[in-house]
Amino acid sequence: MAETPPRCLLIARQGPEDREDRIQDHLLELAELARSCGFEVQTRRILKRSQIATRTFYGSGQLQALADEAARQGVRHLICDDELSGSQVNAIVKLTNLICLDRTGLILSIFEQRAQSREAKAQVELARLEYELPRLKGAWTHLERQGGGVGLRGGPGETQIEVDRRMIRTRISQLKRELTHLEQVRETQRQGRPQGLPRVVLVGYTNAGKTTLLKALTGEGEPRDLLFATLDTTTRKAWLGQDFDVVTGEGSGAPKHCLVADTVGFIRKLPHQLVAAFRSTLGEVRTADALVVVADAAHPDLEEHLRVVGATLREIGCAPEDDDAQPRLLVLNQVDRLHRPQKLDLKKRHPGAVQACALHGTGIPEIRGWLRELIPGPPMPRELEAWELPDPAYS
Repeated sequence: MAETPPRCLLIARQGPEDREDRIQDHLLELAELARSCGFEVQTRRILKRSQIATRTFYGSGQLQALADEAARQGVRHLICDDELSGSQVNAIVKLTNLICLDRTGLILSIFEQRAQSREAKAQVELARLEYELPRLKGAWTHLERQGGGVGLRGGPGETQIEVDRRMIRTRISQLKRELTHLEQVRETQRQGRPQGLPRVVLVGYTNAGKTTLLKALTGEGEPRDLLFATLDTTTRKAWLGQDFDVVTGEGSGAPKHCLVADTVGFIRKLPHQLVAAFRSTLGEVRTADALVVVADAAHPDLEEHLRVVGATLREIGCAPEDDDAQPRLLVLNQVDRLHRPQKLDLKKRHPGAVQACALHGTGIPEIRGWLRELIPGPPMPRELEAWELPDPAYS
């Protein structure tokens, strides 16, 4: 008999400066994250509050009303779209008697479920410990100070929280050493790849179709309709056509190939602990010969997704205006879900992008042609689009 998924209630704060439709979109994304983590979303609520409450973040009266609603619906989990401190989580748990997760904690839980390789597991554990370390305060207030010395004499001893902090810091140091070693192994693997083959990395918002595009270009990959389905970088060889220009008649006629890597997806408010922990994996992005930015053209938040991708690329050291910036191609995927006027509007907003449907092969020849002509080599001069420029909202 299949186990019933745990029910959850989703909430987000709306301040005076926040648009309600934007908060609704954020709650829809939070619902997708919750489903990806195995929850059954019961209710979504926007809590309007002009100021953040120091103790509980949201209003006590609002939280009590949510607790009553959760009790009626048989809900045991409360998931918040906002990032909370450890003391705020503890206060909400005491007030509502519900298991509380903030957005960062939820994303970390998804990563823990998806991690398969040794490196991914170590990266996620490191991110989890660095997230938990400052949140230990108040978690052990029910314990008295432990005695120290022989026969419980000779000093105040250590509190449980101090013991846990020391253990966590020790484990963090071990994980960092392990990841440093694995990064050296990864660098050795990079150097051992066939020389002369350009390396291309697929980047983009989570669940935009990067793995589907990898399969379309290389014939390998396992696409899944899940957020953060890919945590481990997967590199495959792609055929780009023959080295021959039909216009000039020049070229050797030999087949041309490149290496294509699929990477972990980005998301709004991607926890900085994960960005730091996955820095070695994201090193594939920084050292690539070219970037293919994949976006879901049919998503209503396409432009915000692109801004998040642009900001995250800058965070990991891939600013498009730098002297050593890689060639960058925007692929607007899943255009088969759009009508002709919508496609024309996209063409006006993103004239240099390839409109594609990786699932059906639309646009793949154009992507191969771009890769064949532009890599390896410096990026062609072009005017940067708005999503590539620095955005104070994501800095």
